[in-house]
Amino acid sequence: MSPQDVKTNQPSAMPANATIYLIRHAEKPPSGKGLSPAGQARANAYVQYFQNLTDPEGKKIKWDYLFASTDSDNSDRPRLTIAPLADALDRSIDTSYPDKHYKKLVEHIEKHAKERYANSRILICWHHGEMLDLATHLGADPSTLPPASNWPSTWPGEVFGWLLRIYYKDDGTLHHNQTQAINEHLMHDDTVDPAYGK
Repeated sequence: MSPQDVKTNQPSAMPANATIYLIRHAEKPPSGKGLSPAGQARANAYVQYFQNLTDPEGKKIKWDYLFASTDSDNSDRPRLTIAPLADALDRSIDTSYPDKHYKKLVEHIEKHAKERYANSRILICWHHGEMLDLATHLGADPSTLPPASNWPSTWPGEVFGWLLRIYYKDDGTLHHNQTQAINEHLMHDDTVDPAYGK
């Protein structure tokens, strides 16, 4: 096997000066593929939340790309969670990648890192069961992040209000000191800090 064939969790070809934000889909009902009333409320609240979110320099983020896992027999929730935001931004949601195929999404971003995703701001909405593995394949390996990142090692099933922010330097490598997990404090039940998952 040549060195080029060895795949690590630290991507070598991520987009320069890009930021990727990861969220879980909003709250689910007892049955069905959609959102609960609380979930729809969160999806609606995300419109203002993400349009007013600022970067480390205090500038409002201009969203370039939106991704959500593909609708499935069990859940349309990732797409539905950011649909109101997409409408407000007049942007489409790329739903090409099923939940379990998150590595394909990472490979897509790597493949088009230079010509499409450099200097971009990307929002990804996914299922929490794959979220931290997705983040790790994007380069945010919790074993390499500083304690200040607040990065969780698990994502509890009852938690919906965490935002994972992944920053890349101008050479496409991870900016460890800027990569962070936060509690959105968007809804009344956003009471669990990401550090709880450590």
